[in-house]
Amino acid sequence: MAASLFGPTARSSSKNLLEFRAGKMNLKGTTVTADKRKGQVYIHQSEDSLMHFCWKDRTSGKVEDDLIIFPDDIEYKRVKQCTTGRVYILKFKSSSRKFFFWMQEPKTDKDEEYCTKVNSLLNNPPTPGSTSSGGGGLERTCAFPGESQLQGLLGNMDQQQLLQLL
Repeated sequence: MAASLFGPTARSSSKNLLEFRAGKMNLKGTTVTADKRKGQVYIHQSEDSLMHFCWKDRTSGKVEDDLIIFPDDIEYKRVKQCTTGRVYILKFKSSSRKFFFWMQEPKTDKDEEYCTKVNSLLNNPPTPGSTSSGGGGLERTCAFPGESQLQGLLGNMDQQQLLQLL
């Protein structure tokens, strides 16, 4: 039982603050080319309150990129020079690092909303345990108590009950 409460668990989409389908792009010199794999970008806040921008291969389920983002350190925007696709750049302000992604969502109507949300979440992270308002299925749903709630639950247990958890 302790492993299920405190051990590593698989990421579930309900813990992600934002997710959308997008492929990676490869930068060679000044040219970017699309990686043809089906992908997913998602953002989550880890238990240590750090924000993570992740990319995973939707076919294999393997997470290939897990970037820790510090507040006000990135800019995510559409690459207007690309007229043949919906290409976005994740550019770091503190370094020359940049990553390119191409939208794989079938509809374009939420592209701008996703872009705004990426910038908002990563540059102004939510306070841990707070709930955000909004809609469109983009917000996190709370499936497990936050750290303060967990401490409250454990604080109300006596020594014998705590030992039973182990």
